Amino acid sequence: MRNLPASFKWFFLMVVTLATFFMVNTLLGTVWNRTDIYGLITFGLIAVASESLPVELPKGGFVSVTYAVEFSAIILFQPGIAMLVSAVAGIFPYSKEDFKGTFYKRIFNGAQFVISLKAASLVKIIFGLHGYKYSVASFLVYLGVASVFILVNMTLVSIALGCLQRKYPWVIWLSNIRWALPNFAALASLGFLMAIIYLNAGSIGLALLFIPLLLARHSFQRYMDMRANYLSTIKALVQAIEAKDQYTKGHSDRVAQFVVAIAQHLKMPVDKIDYIQYAAILHDVGKIGVSEAILNKEGKLLDDEWEIIRNHPSIGQQIVKDIKFLYDIDRGVRYHHERYDGRGYPDGLAGEAIPLEARIIAVADSYDAMTSDRSYRKGRSPSEAMEELLRGKGTQFDPELVDVFCGILPSLIEQEAEETSRLVRLEQECAS
Repeated sequence: MRNLPASFKWFFLMVVTLATFFMVNTLLGTVWNRTDIYGLITFGLIAVASESLPVELPKGGFVSVTYAVEFSAIILFQPGIAMLVSAVAGIFPYSKEDFKGTFYKRIFNGAQFVISLKAASLVKIIFGLHGYKYSVASFLVYLGVASVFILVNMTLVSIALGCLQRKYPWVIWLSNIRWALPNFAALASLGFLMAIIYLNAGSIGLALLFIPLLLARHSFQRYMDMRANYLSTIKALVQAIEAKDQYTKGHSDRVAQFVVAIAQHLKMPVDKIDYIQYAAILHDVGKIGVSEAILNKEGKLLDDEWEIIRNHPSIGQQIVKDIKFLYDIDRGVRYHHERYDGRGYPDGLAGEAIPLEARIIAVADSYDAMTSDRSYRKGRSPSEAMEELLRGKGTQFDPELVDVFCGILPSLIEQEAEETSRLVRLEQECAS
């Protein structure tokens, strides 16, 4: 943990301390019997097996079918026993990863499970529900239990990821809850069914139900794989362009990072941020239709060569407009070279007639272009590029977006420097 951000270390300490207090305090009030011990072993084994097969979420963090097991344990057993099931699931899953290198993650995972379960069990206590009951009223309480567990779990994980990635936890929470909520809803129903089967058919019935649990996990994994494949397809297109133009390697990724930072600062909806990120990655895809001789020309472009370059936004729009999973990003691709004063291309749009995503990309694209080396010049310093952006307020760029970008740029540069330093340290440690 030595190279982790201080904010995460403090949050880690707080979560583990709170979880330990809840665990000890709850276990001291737990009355054990043979049925409870048998249930702890049964559900603990199933929870560990389930947690060993997680599905990664888009913004970091994981979802597993363990939630169904934990929810069932909350319904069936005393809070102390359910907490032990959750702690064991978080700390002892089987993984091919190096145990030593991920031990702090396992500890945090077990601790946040315990806190989430403690909060969920309070709902049962508040409504005086003990053990399993089958009624409309108890079902509503169980619904509240499931909801509280999900909200606390996702909040703790989002804060931790925000500290680790130096991002706003709220953005991570909104993005991940959108993907995880359907999965949680299905698993809550499955957990309720597990409780019924365990009471009526015991461990054998529970073992049979583990097969649908694995199928639920498999379906969610396929869904997330499909989404990842979409992004891989996008990046493959960009790599094809950057292979033609040696001076723009990494340009689209950097522009996408700047664009996402601006969009988050503007508090744009999570879906919109995803689409504008895709548009930023693909904003120069139309250059695939421009010859390498023009892209890499060291001298001044001729008028006809410049006209070919000016066609790349239109070509890019034609490439992406019919890709269904990239719905509505073609506007960002087509209009990212429009100017705020109406003197841009390809359509000469002005002011707010230019789509917001295109105006954001224009600022980020221009900054990265100015600070990058080209065949005909050396890149400018960040401060020089910022001054140029400020000079272009109201003429080339949207004034508000320039102010936003210039306001967040110092922190982005600092984050990049810290990340570079961290990677250098890791390389040195690996070499030694």
